[in-house]
Amino acid sequence: MLVPTLLALAATAGVRSHDDPRGLIPTTPPVVAGSGAPCGEVPARALTLPDLVDLALCRNPRTAVAWANVRAAAANVGVARSAELPTVNATIGPSLSRSDSLRNTGFVDSNGNFVGGSSGLTQVNSTARLAVSWLVFDGGNRRAQIDGARAQQAAALATFADTAQAVVLDLVSAYNSLAANRAVEDANLANLAFARQSRDLAAARASAGVATGADRLQAETSLAQAELTLTQTRGNVATAAAQLAVAAGLPPGRGLDLAPPAPLASGDMLKGGADALIADAERLRPDLVAARAQVDAADADIRAARSAGRPSLSLSASDSLSAIDANLDRNSAQLGVSLSVPLFSGWNTRYQIANARARRDSQAATLENSRQQAGLAVYSNYVALQTSLAALTTARALVTSATASADLAQGRYRAGVGTFADLLNAQSAQASARQQLVQAEFNVRTANAQLARAVGAIGEAIE
Repeated sequence: MLVPTLLALAATAGVRSHDDPRGLIPTTPPVVAGSGAPCGEVPARALTLPDLVDLALCRNPRTAVAWANVRAAAANVGVARSAELPTVNATIGPSLSRSDSLRNTGFVDSNGNFVGGSSGLTQVNSTARLAVSWLVFDGGNRRAQIDGARAQQAAALATFADTAQAVVLDLVSAYNSLAANRAVEDANLANLAFARQSRDLAAARASAGVATGADRLQAETSLAQAELTLTQTRGNVATAAAQLAVAAGLPPGRGLDLAPPAPLASGDMLKGGADALIADAERLRPDLVAARAQVDAADADIRAARSAGRPSLSLSASDSLSAIDANLDRNSAQLGVSLSVPLFSGWNTRYQIANARARRDSQAATLENSRQQAGLAVYSNYVALQTSLAALTTARALVTSATASADLAQGRYRAGVGTFADLLNAQSAQASARQQLVQAEFNVRTANAQLARAVGAIGEAIE
């Protein structure tokens, strides 16, 4: 299924580099079909639905934003973990100094030379310092910060998966829409062929003098209407193809060579019942995964706030060298242990803890609301798929009976025992039945995709 695939692949560690020495940041977003083509490139073959999904995930700006957030959250884990290690700083630099001494009067030295009353001194002072500092104990603040960063990373991964599911649902909807419009085109071609047969039959009977001119005119009108409907449908097919191309991240005028669509859903998702699907949704839905991660992050914030009122212990060491005009002047070294014990902060720590607890309660309430809405979405789409499958069975039976009725009406008219009005009514009923069958099939595909999305298993709609 798509969500576990996305979460597993997206959580894969990155490659160690200058910017990511720990290898925490994932490099490339995951793919679903594994077509072998580079991310975003169109494979040189007939495209399946999984191929189109890969294109959409690679090219859609929404997934690009969500993926950037995943990388940023992974980098924040590295930022939090940096507090586990000591910090080392080196400073070095020369400075030029000049001092002048001014006197109002001069004097005569032992050699009888007159010496002026001013003097000056120019020096180059150089310093070098190396300092090491390590926070040994901080009351659990570092661990809380790391746990919070990892929870935020989990939330970002889940949000990426949720965004990807939304993109996939849009793609599947556009794909199903194109398939439905092409099915309507096929149905209209069949209606056109039947209308042409009826027109030819009416013209032949009129030429033989056994039918009125009104029959021929009605037949011509019916044929023209069928041709007009077919023309409009072909326009809808072109529009649906453009919408699918855009959903896949391609230009709207880009022609797509599509493989035959998969068979209609058999209703396998209904076998477990609504309660089982709701349980699956609580486990699989990425928005619920993200909401639970936000609760975990809020728990970490509480621990971090508590740590502000606890003692901390640090170690430090430094060594400094100074020189004047390239001559070593001084070398000083320090080694220290620092214990910091917070005594009173104006109750700042207590209010920070209260604030963190309130935000945790808010995240917990948000999670519960999301759970309730997820259950409602699953149940509603479960009922919708049941209804669509039942309607599909009825629509198939309707097409069978309408086709038999139209063939019978055409035969009766040919034999001269039926009226052309009866033939037109049967022909119209057959065309309507075909349209209803196409709509019923589209409804099943759509309901199946929406139920899969509600459960958090949209991969089942594309596999």
